[in-house]
Amino acid sequence: MLLAGALGVLLTLSALRAADNTRPVLVAAKELPPGTVIGAGDIRVARLHADASVLATLFGTADLPSVRGQVVTSAIREGALVGRGDVRALGAHAATRVMSFPLPRARARAVSGKLASGDRVDVIAVERNTARSGYVLADAEVVAVDTRSGGPLAGASDEVTVSLVVDADSAPRLAAALDAGNVTLVRATGAAALPDLPPFTPTEKAK
Repeated sequence: MLLAGALGVLLTLSALRAADNTRPVLVAAKELPPGTVIGAGDIRVARLHADASVLATLFGTADLPSVRGQVVTSAIREGALVGRGDVRALGAHAATRVMSFPLPRARARAVSGKLASGDRVDVIAVERNTARSGYVLADAEVVAVDTRSGGPLAGASDEVTVSLVVDADSAPRLAAALDAGNVTLVRATGAAALPDLPPFTPTEKAK
């Protein structure tokens, strides 16, 4: 009994010493999609045991005032660590643009499962009049997928609204493809990068 008690004390002391070695870091209090301006309720403090090289990539409690008001540049899931590369100052050149568009539900399922925030997708377009096809975007980040119906009596909607991260080049291409043809999403999460492909643009006839 004495031996067991002594062992318990040693284990408790060991756990306390380990806790003493943790450092306070900032984590997401809820899911933060790209474009979110961080407010007081978006982040919280957690404790982490990590070496100095890892801690240097994260925010500590002293950084809390400066992190508030910054813009999220890549999706941060609830409870995930907030890295220094995940946010930018409001109005910075790297601030993220997001584009939303509706798709038929079958075209948004992306192969074998439903899309979710944080997934990566390729966008493929097929012209209605010419049957030409090609890649509009590759490895685009999904910000949100809205599958809500029009109301409690409306039943399930046949469309899904998908929001993707875009830039000044890809946004016009995506808009033109949506106007001129049928767009399909291909899940690319974890897939190898595609070789450089000429971006798909609709022909004048298809427009």
